Amino acid sequence: MQDCRCRLDDIWKNSLAKQNWIDRLPVASRQALRGALQPRAFARGTLIYNRTERAGGLYIIREGSVLFQIHGMNGKRLLLKIIRANDVFGETIAFDGKPSPIAVEARSLLLTSFIPTDQLSRLRHQYPEVDRALADTAVEYLRAALSAIEELTLLELRERMLLCLSRLCTECPETGSAPIRLDITQAELASMLGASRQATNIMLGEFEKAGWLVRNFRSLVCLPPMPGFPVR
Repeated sequence: MQDCRCRLDDIWKNSLAKQNWIDRLPVASRQALRGALQPRAFARGTLIYNRTERAGGLYIIREGSVLFQIHGMNGKRLLLKIIRANDVFGETIAFDGKPSPIAVEARSLLLTSFIPTDQLSRLRHQYPEVDRALADTAVEYLRAALSAIEELTLLELRERMLLCLSRLCTECPETGSAPIRLDITQAELASMLGASRQATNIMLGEFEKAGWLVRNFRSLVCLPPMPGFPVR
């Protein structure tokens, strides 16, 4: 539990203002990427790309949210992440040109800006910093995947849930010392934790009894007593 608490502290220390890697590029390459953007919209539930398919380019979310999932041979799903406005997806696939290892689904009505792979390739050659940013992003995803594997295989459900909730709070625009409302269903949280809905609901009930959170319809409200909640 001590290791879990140290990791919770690191999550809060490393939380940054909501920027994507394109926002942090030098002006010239940032403007060039933005100049290549095309609007694309998807209805809720649309499978944007599946495992074994290529993304076709980069997507920047303007409005709505997306589910990153692994679909198992047995029909089960592991939810890796919910990504939201100003997040970018499709980087790793666009970087190496290989099929996707995951499925990406529109969680709501989704408005995006899209950069096709051929234009991205041209900009990568023209601006080396774009290539470096894509490589850095791929490494970041690899580290996150290894961390997720560790949590799923080595940590108990209670520790996994604390770490997951802490990460979700850092991604919330309302991050601070006040209660934080997380736009996530209990079913989605269970899928993130690789646990059954029943086990997840039992643990959430224990957290609620401890005064760490409140369960609402399609959302959770995390409270400052929760281990890892930021004090600012």
